[in-house]
Amino acid sequence: MTLRAAVRDVYAPLRAISPRTLKLYEFTLDAFRDFLGHEPMTSDLDELVVARFLSHREQTRAAATAQKDRAQLHAIWEFLARRKAVDTWPIMRQVNVPERVPEAWLTEEFARLLATASGEKTVIAGIPGGLFWRALLLLAYDTGERITALTLVRWPDVRGGYVLFRAETRKGKRRDIVREIGPETQAALEAIRGDRDLVFPWPYCHTYLWTRLSIILRRAKLPAGRRDKFHKIRRTTASYYEAAGHSAQRLLDHASPATTRKYLDPRVVQTVGAPSVIPRVS
Repeated sequence: MTLRAAVRDVYAPLRAISPRTLKLYEFTLDAFRDFLGHEPMTSDLDELVVARFLSHREQTRAAATAQKDRAQLHAIWEFLARRKAVDTWPIMRQVNVPERVPEAWLTEEFARLLATASGEKTVIAGIPGGLFWRALLLLAYDTGERITALTLVRWPDVRGGYVLFRAETRKGKRRDIVREIGPETQAALEAIRGDRDLVFPWPYCHTYLWTRLSIILRRAKLPAGRRDKFHKIRRTTASYYEAAGHSAQRLLDHASPATTRKYLDPRVVQTVGAPSVIPRVS
């Protein structure tokens, strides 16, 4: 049996894997296939084979990508072992992922991004591109919500100075949240209001949203790397909210403060440095 068939036909339905998450599993299986030179089978879940694959991924991709591949293969392998579809249980070494210092957009940088995005000349599902991007970026900035939930907001859930993000559109799909938005964001949303259900219809390939943001960032002469996309806006909101004395953990709806710490830019959420408090010795 191929691993792809096992994932699509058994693992995904029983684990209630979303189509977007299933696509991530498909990427891992594609990489495993390219490494093996054939479509991966359940018999390829071998300790040495998988170890060599992970070593290859660490050498050719970012550590976070290799760790994602490890986690997904481990989950599939354990699932199949529990159902006696394979004879062995997963034995896989850890992939160490360096923890980077969180980086947010500083206020001047985000203002530059917003100004450049507002000048977009493209038309998106009948909406002037500049208005579309201004509304989307301001809503991301005001709420700190993830891009998937932002793009699935519907007009009935835009309620004056508040926006309701429904559980079905959010990571984990556990609960609704309501977030306040400022007058500038309200005006930006009203500027794109139309006779449609979705606030931000996107008629192109899903990944082109990130590609288009990269183009806008480069035009604004801002960094446009992997860590400079929509999640950087989430880190921006979290950092400034925490710096103002409020709980970024509550705003981001994180279960653990350890997760929230990975979002807080130390340039914004400033702490007292050791040299200012320890005794001077010279």
